[in-house]
Amino acid sequence: MRSSKNKTNVKLKEDIAKCKESLKGQFIKLGGRNYGIYQAKEIDKFLKSAFDIVKIDSFGEFILSDDSVPLCVVAIGSYALGEMSVKSRIDLAIIYKNELGYNSKAIAQRYLQILKNVGLDIEAKLYEQDELSAICDDIELAVLFSHIRLVCGSKILYKNIKTQITQINKDKKDELIRYHLNKLEPMSCPHYLDCSPNLLNGSGGFMDYKRAFWLFSLFGSTLKSNALKYIDENELSEMNLAFDYISSLRSALQISGGGEILGREYLDSVTKIMQTKAKKGLSPQEILLSKCLWAMHTIYIYSRYLARRAFGVRISLGTARICRLSNGIYNIANTIYVPSCKKPKDFELVLKELSLLPDVELAFDISALIYIKRLEDSSSTKVYEGLKKILNRKHSKDILKLLLDSSKLLKIIKPMEFSSHLASLEGEYSLDESCIAVVGELESIEDKFVFSLYADLCANGKMLLKLVALMHKASMNYTSSANIFRSYCVKLDLMQKTINMGMNLIKNQNQLIDLLSEPINESAMLSLVSSIKEKQALKLLYILSYARLKAKNSHPFSATQNAKLRQIYDSALSAFDSDENLIDIVSKRTKKIELLKKQKEFISLDKQIKDRILAIESNLLFLKYTQQQIIDIALKANDCSNINLELTSHSVKIITKSSWNMAMVLWELRNLDLAYMEIFELFDGKSYIRLDYNSKIENSQNQIIQALCSKDNPQCDKPVILSNEISFDMNYSQNYAKLNINSKDQRGFMVYILSMLSKFQIKLANARIQTIKNRTRNVLLLHIEDKLKDKIDQFLKEIITE
Repeated sequence: MRSSKNKTNVKLKEDIAKCKESLKGQFIKLGGRNYGIYQAKEIDKFLKSAFDIVKIDSFGEFILSDDSVPLCVVAIGSYALGEMSVKSRIDLAIIYKNELGYNSKAIAQRYLQILKNVGLDIEAKLYEQDELSAICDDIELAVLFSHIRLVCGSKILYKNIKTQITQINKDKKDELIRYHLNKLEPMSCPHYLDCSPNLLNGSGGFMDYKRAFWLFSLFGSTLKSNALKYIDENELSEMNLAFDYISSLRSALQISGGGEILGREYLDSVTKIMQTKAKKGLSPQEILLSKCLWAMHTIYIYSRYLARRAFGVRISLGTARICRLSNGIYNIANTIYVPSCKKPKDFELVLKELSLLPDVELAFDISALIYIKRLEDSSSTKVYEGLKKILNRKHSKDILKLLLDSSKLLKIIKPMEFSSHLASLEGEYSLDESCIAVVGELESIEDKFVFSLYADLCANGKMLLKLVALMHKASMNYTSSANIFRSYCVKLDLMQKTINMGMNLIKNQNQLIDLLSEPINESAMLSLVSSIKEKQALKLLYILSYARLKAKNSHPFSATQNAKLRQIYDSALSAFDSDENLIDIVSKRTKKIELLKKQKEFISLDKQIKDRILAIESNLLFLKYTQQQIIDIALKANDCSNINLELTSHSVKIITKSSWNMAMVLWELRNLDLAYMEIFELFDGKSYIRLDYNSKIENSQNQIIQALCSKDNPQCDKPVILSNEISFDMNYSQNYAKLNINSKDQRGFMVYILSMLSKFQIKLANARIQTIKNRTRNVLLLHIEDKLKDKIDQFLKEIITE
């Protein structure tokens, strides 16, 4: 007999283990739909089997029917409602009644032990029927017992228990209502949703929906029958769809090994289990997070609206008389309420009313949100006038958030539809809410310097910044976002100059932020100003970048970052005073680099060599050579350990360390007619030198290499160089001074110049020498170092012919 019992226990344990292993497959098979009901039914089977085992254990061949045993197994909580996720607790109440002919408590304890032995993850408590009154002392327990369901055992006993629980719920109704209402506070527009949400207890999570359900069930009716008094069929359907999605998502997350928080580490697995597909350029992970945030937002607003309408505190007559505005809404301590009896108006008129609210920080009750949400959309141009009035307020963020939560902002600013509930995979707010957060930071700037810049702006400038903040994420591509901005702004009747400035800000929106992780150098600053082009654009971009960084919720904006952002701004501002020709050169270099980054050959390179190429400071190299030529030169330089020399009939190309003796190379080739010469610094102390001659080169590679490595100084005649043929700019750039020599072409001219630079220990960085119509035009960029001005003065004094 014992052997038979053991086999039964082992069989049950094996069935439970198989069921756990099949959860993922069954979830996918059901597509996540009604998964909680499926799981509850499976658990019911195991509990009933265990009950049969305990009856055999207790009564042997005198086994009784379920009704004849004074014990019943009652499902409570989510299990009772069939709303379980994979890792939900199996909440059970094992209730027995003490009768003289039974050892009921021992049977109940034995049953509980069997459940644990066979591997069921249960959360069970034993109750004697007369002890159920203890529920009254624990509000959390009372919530669990709000809904009960008989799994197995005596129906007679369950009927008595049901009556007892119903009376307890009735006695505690007011306390339960207060408890659930308190959990749903605040009943106002939702705060920014977390992009790593808690699916159970987070804002708009599973429990928010259940609280609305429990509140209505306290009156003995279903959520649907009561909810339809306050919301329509479509709204209720939207709420239920959102709840079904969150329920499925919880199970998918837990199958993936997670708990209740949808962390980034589980996204890949969850999207596969939920069978989410990529769409419209968005990854499956982005689509899933977006739908999750939509569902939580939907549950949030409807659960609170239902609670507010059915159970919320009514506004007293005295308060209503004092706080009622002329348009029929209430402003109580800067929180806006809309009475349920208020008739809908034209949307453009409501926008005007919103713009006329006190210009302070406001809160909007959930009644205001639903009122706005239910208004009919309008295509009237007056809505754009209303938007401009709202943006021109000192405090517009709260009204914009209200319009976003009601989906109306997406109707007014249609380009924002792209960012609706679109979650950032970096853990920030959703893109639409982050745009509102940036507006909020613009309206509450803490940094004194940034605030002074913002305060100096005209009303139009402040409105432009807010509009750019709202629309800077209108697409995946900055240029596309700028074009969308331009098209949309036609509706707002903005000046073309203002629209162009907005496009500039959107195209360059990450320029300052990206530089936070880079060293501040002249090249970066010149590249920045060449992209932005205007000092006013830099000022606006600095304010906007500050606000965007302050609005980040996952990586707080530190004082160190703020200080560096200011340093970048100041350096860029100074860079605007650089030589206009230099800024133009850097602008062309920037465009060349963008083309270079798209080259297949460049994309295939190792990151190290890519970084080396992009870090080459010589702008002239990028201007003169094609993308492929730049890659070829860089690869040769990367492989060059000492000297790389290519010799053709009319050209010499050299890659070597900066210790080269170019004066001797030119001396070796002095009998030839030099047409063009260039020197570009590359990386790792290496330079690229090119010499082009009008006559054929007869010298060998060895002769040229020997000259390059020579320690001798060439002896050449001093050419005639007049003072008006030389110009020197010590402030050409932060790193370089510029020396121009435009003189008559003379044999040995460059041999002499290079020798003199070496004599005065002046470091040559880049050079371009051309001979056209018997005149030599020389542009030499010199490294700025200590005492360079003194050295140059001596250099010029010696080379200029008196």
